[in-house]
Parts: sequence; C-alpha cells; structure tokens
Amino acid sequence: MKLRSIIFVITIISNQVFVAYTHAQSTEKAAPIKPINYNEWKEEAKTNIRLFPKYGNQAKTEQQKEADQKLISAYTQQYESRGKASQMMIKLGFDYLYRGDIKTAMYRFNQAWLLDSSNVDVYWGFGAVYFSLEQGDLAIAQYDEGLKVDPKNARLITDKATVYMMDYQVNNDTDKLKTAIDLF
Repeated sequence: MKLRSIIFVITIISNQVFVAYTHAQSTEKAAPIKPINYNEWKEEAKTNIRLFPKYGNQAKTEQQKEADQKLISAYTQQYESRGKASQMMIKLGFDYLYRGDIKTAMYRFNQAWLLDSSNVDVYWGFGAVYFSLEQGDLAIAQYDEGLKVDPKNARLITDKATVYMMDYQVNNDTDKLKTAIDLF
C-alpha cells in the first residue's frame, strides 16, 4: 500500500511538472521555433561546437577565444561577477528551453559554463536540453557529472529522478520506478 501511495504522489508530481512546462510554452508570444530532433541535432553538432555541453571540450579558434573574452568582460561588468552572470545565463537558457528553442538554450548553458565552470547548475541545463531531445541517458550523464561535484544538489537529483520516472511511465520498467523513488 505504501508503494502505491508513493507511486501516486510521484505520478502527480510528474504530471504537474509536465503541465507547468506545457503552460509555460503555450503562454509565450515568441515567433514559432522549428522543432529539432536528436538526429538533426547530432548532424548540426558536427559543425557547431556550441551544441555540445562545455563546447565539446574542443579547441577554439583565436576568433572564438576573443569572442569568449568579450562575452566574459561584458557580462561580468553587467552582473558584477562571473558567478552572477553565469546564473543569469542559466535562467535565460531555461527561458529559451521553455519556449522550445533548444539550440539557443544550449548556447546559454554553455555561456554559463564559460562564465563560471564551477557552477553546477550548468549540468542541470545540459541535462534538460538532452531530456527535451528525448535522450534520457545523456541527460542522466549530465546530472551525474554535476552530482560528482555537488552530491546533494536538489535540482539535479529531482530532474534525474524525473527522467527515471518518465522512463518507467513509457516502458513500465519497475527498476526505473524504484530508482526514481529512491532519488525522490
């Protein structure tokens, strides 16, 4: 009986998150965004390092390095510190994600990482992008990377549990449900 109660509560929470996410998308008046699927994402990422978390850890050109320094300088001046600027980029990233502009969201999360690579919330953003692309395993990998730095980060734990919960709802895999419950 206790397990059923827990499942019921988790299902309600998952549904509320989905409804809130859908409502946030539907209330925006922005221009329509062309949806992108994961295969299109991977293809575009071959020539666009900004679609990889942490820019794919790839070497940058001198022009890209100069652009990075200008961004760091401008946002640090505007928000008083790299940490505050990084947090603002996280917020902007989620704003874009909620509007369905997944690419711009990833750009903002990468900028947040560029501004403050110790900001664990960047993994929350990276994971959310992959979750939006229906790539739960990649989302979990990002959450796990952040949890190595901050094992008690509630955002990362909650979103990781949500991925497992959604996997349970789709595949009826009780192991995923148990993992979600443990994380919640």
